[in-house]
Amino acid sequence: MDDALVPDDPEAVAEALRRRGWLTEDDRVRSVGRAGEGNMNLVLRVRWRDARGAEHSAILKQARPWVEKYPEIPAPPDRLLVEADFYRAVAASDPALAAGMPALRAVDEEARLAWLEDLGEAADYLPCYGSQALPQTELDALLRWLGALHRIRLDAATWPRLRNRAMRALNHAHLFAIPLDPEQAPDVDAACPGLQAVAEGYRQDGALRTAMELLGARYLEDGSTLLHGDFYPGSWLRTAAGPRVIDPEFGFLGCPEFDVGVLRAHLDFAGAADRSLDAYAPPVGFDPVLAEGFAGVERIRRLLGVAQLPLEADLAQRRAWLEQGRAAVLAAAA
Repeated sequence: MDDALVPDDPEAVAEALRRRGWLTEDDRVRSVGRAGEGNMNLVLRVRWRDARGAEHSAILKQARPWVEKYPEIPAPPDRLLVEADFYRAVAASDPALAAGMPALRAVDEEARLAWLEDLGEAADYLPCYGSQALPQTELDALLRWLGALHRIRLDAATWPRLRNRAMRALNHAHLFAIPLDPEQAPDVDAACPGLQAVAEGYRQDGALRTAMELLGARYLEDGSTLLHGDFYPGSWLRTAAGPRVIDPEFGFLGCPEFDVGVLRAHLDFAGAADRSLDAYAPPVGFDPVLAEGFAGVERIRRLLGVAQLPLEADLAQRRAWLEQGRAAVLAAAA
């Protein structure tokens, strides 16, 4: 793609920033390095010193026409434009909510490039799948943030990119279809020996596949509630100021039950299924059965699909999660 960043060439990155006016000629770049894994996008931390000797840093993010972690999977580069509109919509609707995310400083739409506030050397919450517990106080902060997000009502005619149909189509395939498709699904014995044999039974389950299709149709429906779209521990950062939320490139206008369902599934994976969700204030009309159905979809997707998690669970535990997931999907689709 034109204007593609070269992450291993700090001078080229610095020049790209100067051309856009994001750095001045007097700014001296000290380092350019990857900021986290960057599952979907190339994400770089840029550190520089200004003419007065003051130190600064910011995050440079580019959406390339593939999934950064899985370059063999094509992905719509316009996801960066959706993410930028997500930040803008939140900032315009609820400045306090916007404070729970990095600030958007600048965007080059043609290059699919964003310049974002650096939240510092923060770590994501992926270790909560292992030995690091998720404190209830931090979960409550995330739940309050999500509830406030779901109170934002937007008109898709004003924010057309927040329909995010291209990214939803990609996510739909990986959520509702690929995990149960014998032709496309991965061999999950690599994640847990013996799981592939279990997976084959689920992939031959016609009732489950039909129910997944019905919930997939609900996921694809347009709505007016703003969703994060991928609300799980990899999208949360633990900072000195408390949890912060990042990476809303899957955000869209839809049904809030999807975000809550994804969260519920990951609390199960983190051994926190008994945690209180009382800090989440659901919008009027919220359907808890549908949310559990989406939680079931996420359990199945994360165990049988491409996007595996760093889980320490044995085969028996994974089988139990799959059984719970199947029951929740069938109940929601009934």
